[in-house]
Amino acid sequence: MNKKISDKKRKVICIIGLIAFVSLMLILGFTVGKKIVTLAKTPKKFRLWVNSTGIWGKFIMIGIAAFQIIVAVVPGEPIEIAAGYAFGWLQGAILCLIGTLLGQAIVFLFAKKFGMDFVQVFVKKEKLEKIEFLKNKDKLYSSIFFIFLIPGTPKDVLSYVAGITPIKLIPFLLISCLARIPSVVSSTIGGGLLGGANYKMAIVVFIVTFIISLICFFIYKKYEKSRA
Repeated sequence: MNKKISDKKRKVICIIGLIAFVSLMLILGFTVGKKIVTLAKTPKKFRLWVNSTGIWGKFIMIGIAAFQIIVAVVPGEPIEIAAGYAFGWLQGAILCLIGTLLGQAIVFLFAKKFGMDFVQVFVKKEKLEKIEFLKNKDKLYSSIFFIFLIPGTPKDVLSYVAGITPIKLIPFLLISCLARIPSVVSSTIGGGLLGGANYKMAIVVFIVTFIISLICFFIYKKYEKSRA
């Protein structure tokens, strides 16, 4: 009897926690998230704002990068470019990667705790069905690395889904971080060049990145069909 009561209480607490988390993410996404994206789309204003915060600017940048992962509706590309513009490509990339790892860890642990019910709030059933292959232990690590490596793949979705796969937190963070490096670095380099007023080179970097992203996107789509 006591066990049934405790199980019921645990379910109620989980549901309340889930509702609170989702509500908070929606509110933040349409308030703070909107403001962050607006600032990030104007790197000059973003740099002035970050510089005005002094030493806290780096921590704010980490928080923004983490926030972008947790609230999946916030795009990551403008934030990474703004980070490169404000801090230079190397420091900007490091700050973005630290924030990304923090955000992924939070999402991963929530997914582990609340399971499929939590994930389905953020990820459509159709998308979940497309990445069912992640349940294959033999190819789990290589599949995660491949998806995070290629620009244009559903990385934010995978951050939620990874929590309900057999993979552990530390291996997931290490694999995803390593795979993200080329994409993050290319964005922060572009932002850094813009910050240094090297507009021609920045345009070249963005064009090359776009072409590579497009090619990789089609490769991923072909790979996705082969797994269906």
